[in-house]
Amino acid sequence: MFEKRKRRKEPASREEKNIPNVRKITCWEKTAGDFYAPGVLLQVENGKGLLYDCYSEEPSSATYCTLMLGDFPLFQLQGDEYFCPTCEKIIRSSYGLEQTEEFREERMNGENVSFSEALEGLRLLLGLLEDNCYVVLDTQLFPTDGNGHVFWNVPESRKGVPGSCLFYRGDGQWGDNRPHFTVATQSIGKLCPSRVEYYRRHPGCRAVAYYMDGYMTALLDGHHKAMAAALDHRCVNALVIMPCHRVARQERKDSGEICRREYLMSGDMWFSCEEYGVKSERTMERKKPSPEKMGAIRSRFSRQEPPFPYDNDELAAVYPGASEASDIDAYTDEYGEITQEVLDQILTQEHSCTVYQIRALLRALTGLRHERLFDMADFFLGKCTYLSLLAFHDMETFAVIAEQLMKLPRTEELVQYMVNLMVEYEDEYPSVGECIKEWL
Repeated sequence: MFEKRKRRKEPASREEKNIPNVRKITCWEKTAGDFYAPGVLLQVENGKGLLYDCYSEEPSSATYCTLMLGDFPLFQLQGDEYFCPTCEKIIRSSYGLEQTEEFREERMNGENVSFSEALEGLRLLLGLLEDNCYVVLDTQLFPTDGNGHVFWNVPESRKGVPGSCLFYRGDGQWGDNRPHFTVATQSIGKLCPSRVEYYRRHPGCRAVAYYMDGYMTALLDGHHKAMAAALDHRCVNALVIMPCHRVARQERKDSGEICRREYLMSGDMWFSCEEYGVKSERTMERKKPSPEKMGAIRSRFSRQEPPFPYDNDELAAVYPGASEASDIDAYTDEYGEITQEVLDQILTQEHSCTVYQIRALLRALTGLRHERLFDMADFFLGKCTYLSLLAFHDMETFAVIAEQLMKLPRTEELVQYMVNLMVEYEDEYPSVGECIKEWL
């Protein structure tokens, strides 16, 4: 699929001209500081243009981004101004995907399939896309919407949903545009319990999703795989298709001269058009359905769904919300992956932490629902010899630690621990002591 076609002396037939071609531009492994997941940048040429996202304004102030399969809507994001990257969007799913042969790829169902082989298995699906450059990430998704709902039980929202846009972390800091959550494009009425059980026994299989915005994706294939992951309280492996958008920057050369450089942007990833040999003209024209067609599309999102047959709250509580996903990213981007070995080194003081790392670590452990959150908090509150929160009067660090402890499941042991903590620190940090009193 990714090899250039050999030159032929005879002209290509009309049928050959209509065959989609997918050209690999560059690929990468997961690397600290550069790429958070393995992936590939590719270009679709002569694509069928059946799977696409379109932007259109209805006769109102609202702007919509709709993921379409031909004339059928799959998923929709809506905000007061969609193009505002910091505005939370309303989300809808039509639960209408009728899987064609392009979505039936058995290589997605193997547990020991390499990324390159799995990518080859996407050939037909990628051929449905519009002519453009795309990134495909080999990553993992939380099987929720990041807002307390399992992916197959997401109601139509009435207001903006966290995770549908850039997440504001405070103090002028923003999260990244990365795929973390997913929402179904298939009806729960198609749930097959035996398929869910099959994928519980084969957890390495990949789903396929299309990146929308913020942390949000639309699940194209692998609904039973994602449901199996939710029941087992784990992430679902997924290939995520991310469209590229062309942007231009004014940059200064080493000589001091100002020049204009063009890039492909996909999520939070940037690729130089000059470096990777991508032509400078626009790669894709946005389709804009008429208001009449958008009205017809909107009506497809109002169908009634069968009841969700599982305990949504119990399953969704295992996974981070949008703000917590941002906390996890903030730590891993700056300090690396959280492993048992890393935590052991911190507890034995083979590795010392700054107060900034401590705050980021505790927040990330909370987002991960990590089993060692209490041990790490207890260590920094009293057993760490290079840091004394009483001596340094570091209210912010103490407040962060106390806040994460109060997010743990309430037990008699935790309640007594927090009482002792309040008594010990209430003179130094009265405002935090008041928060603990409210929690008690």
